[in-house]
Amino acid sequence: MASPRTRITQRRRRSFGRMIEKNGKRGDRTYHYIECSYPTPLWAFEKWPKLPRRQYKTFSLERETDAEAWLNKEQKLIDNETWTPPRIRETRERRDAISFSEYATAYVENHHKRNGDPIADTTKDKYREYLRLYLIPVFGDKAVIAITRDDIQRWYDAFPVRKGGYGYSARRHVYELLSAIFAEAATKPLNQEGDTLIKVNPCSIAVYRPQRRKEPTVAEPEELTALYNAMPAWLRLSVYLCGVLGLREGECLALQRSDIELDTDRPVVHVRRSAKEIMKDGHRVIVLGNTKTASSVRDVDVPRFLIEVIRLHLEVFVTEEPDALLFTSPKNGGPVKQQTVRNAWYRALKQVPRLEGMRFYDLRHTALSKAVEAGASLGTVKNMAGHTIDTTAFNYQHESKANRNLTLKHIDEAFSSGSVSADADGSPQVESILSLFKTLSADKQKQVMDSLPPDVLAQVITSTLRGE
Repeated sequence: MASPRTRITQRRRRSFGRMIEKNGKRGDRTYHYIECSYPTPLWAFEKWPKLPRRQYKTFSLERETDAEAWLNKEQKLIDNETWTPPRIRETRERRDAISFSEYATAYVENHHKRNGDPIADTTKDKYREYLRLYLIPVFGDKAVIAITRDDIQRWYDAFPVRKGGYGYSARRHVYELLSAIFAEAATKPLNQEGDTLIKVNPCSIAVYRPQRRKEPTVAEPEELTALYNAMPAWLRLSVYLCGVLGLREGECLALQRSDIELDTDRPVVHVRRSAKEIMKDGHRVIVLGNTKTASSVRDVDVPRFLIEVIRLHLEVFVTEEPDALLFTSPKNGGPVKQQTVRNAWYRALKQVPRLEGMRFYDLRHTALSKAVEAGASLGTVKNMAGHTIDTTAFNYQHESKANRNLTLKHIDEAFSSGSVSADADGSPQVESILSLFKTLSADKQKQVMDSLPPDVLAQVITSTLRGE
């Protein structure tokens, strides 16, 4: 006995095709439908050799009129030699109906890097903002296939750029996202036949990187010391970690106790993660995520003058757990927001008038510039910064132990003329320790004094008695 899924209850033959009433079953429910089919025209196999011998489409019983109309339409297309396989036509119809808002939103939510990793949450938040502010208001309701180069040019020309160049960088970043969206639409197959949503990327504007409105400010060693002393005690170490070691702000705020290795022949700070702010349930929250790039995971050498300064910060402000953060908010004990650092930074800048307007990120420029001045090879600077540079000139530069040690020596010498320099015996100057020491309670002062090396302790006691 034939299965209920395939049992034919009635057959209607036509000169062109046929309509068959069938029974189907979904679970315990039996349903009835009409199966329409017709033979694939022989001439179509030359263009689409993998087509099935017959073309099929099903309709519910109450749509018998629609089934007849479909067969009649297919017959006319074949007679006029304008027929294409229904599956291809359906793909094109779906393609024509996809709006920019629908496609661009899906791109941002599902896009992956070339290595297969998903894009970072911070990047995704930024792209969502670009869509909401700049792209969807202009292109949102338009079909992707209908957007032309002229449309892109008009959007580009109308982008809000203020006098003085404010807005050029934003326009370039948004345009890069727009171009990437259309590039995927032009290359990503929609079906097995390899059809794409559009044939050509309409983004053809040559966008040049605008000149910096302001060159990065590079601080001198004595100025870094002044900024260190002007920052809140619990946060001031960030000035040296970024301004001497070249860490990014997020890398600095993500450091944990286990990332600091001082009691070895090569004292280092291990950069393994970055603190990032993402939107969650309508609020900005801080998470510890991956570094900016894979090459940003690195070990950064610590100059001698900085060893005791870091050790003192660990003793005073960091709990004993290996995963304890170096910097935590005094209010809630959680990770520190970057805006909190910047607010403190701009207050500290008032103590160094020459550096007015210097960004906290410029500390990284300071560190790398001073490393070059100290004799660092490009290989050493690349490792220090966590950069990957693929140009021929840099391929001949390699980091060496000798160059690394020479760089550290020259950095130490540069700071020796300042207030946080190293003495001849390698002990740190006491001024920076005293500036922190004075902010502590009596109990904490005793705890710190117990942890200091004898020679440093003697200097601290002497300076305290002198009233320095």
